[in-house]
Amino acid sequence: MCVCVSAACRPCADDELLMVICTSDFVVRGSIHHVEEDDEAQASVVLSLSHVYRQKSRVFVSGGRGRGRGRWTGRVKIPRRCGPRAAQGELLFTGAVRFQEAWLRCAALYKDFIRL
Repeated sequence: MCVCVSAACRPCADDELLMVICTSDFVVRGSIHHVEEDDEAQASVVLSLSHVYRQKSRVFVSGGRGRGRGRWTGRVKIPRRCGPRAAQGELLFTGAVRFQEAWLRCAALYKDFIRL
């Protein structure tokens, strides 16, 4: 299942997911650690990442355990209407960076991405 965060939070087609992966400012794999409510319209989702495939800006940072090994962390902004919640399993997150803030464009179960 892939959820695109454009005008409405909705499932996206396989070709749409592949296009988003190719054109996003960041592509990372991990899980939602917790959600912080920013205001009525948006939330900040704190991610615990196992892999950073691409990031154009340093919005995700390594947790450290020696020479860049270990988990990465970061946060992405998402509309609250999308209903972000922790413990949904391993996901592939993609998005855009605006004014040094990461904004989610699409989140897909990692196993579904591998299936593609």
